[in-house]
Amino acid sequence: MNTLINKIEFDTKILVHLDSGDVLSLPYSYTKRIEQSNVSQLLNYHLIGGGRGIHFEDIDEDISLEGIIDYKLKHELVLSHCA
Repeated sequence: MNTLINKIEFDTKILVHLDSGDVLSLPYSYTKRIEQSNVSQLLNYHLIGGGRGIHFEDIDEDISLEGIIDYKLKHELVLSHCA
């Protein structure tokens, strides 16, 4: 995978900005630790693996771009089958 994470933002969802210009959105329910955290805890993050993942220091949680993409593909497939 050549695409990497540039930064993340927190709005009604977590917005993952990629160096390709794309933005992926994730619900806060993506993981239990993220769901149970407040925004100030989530703001203490750093990119790991050269942009292949995110480490949330305060909650000791790591998520990967590969995992985010897998989640999005599965979630979007479920939605398309419901339509």
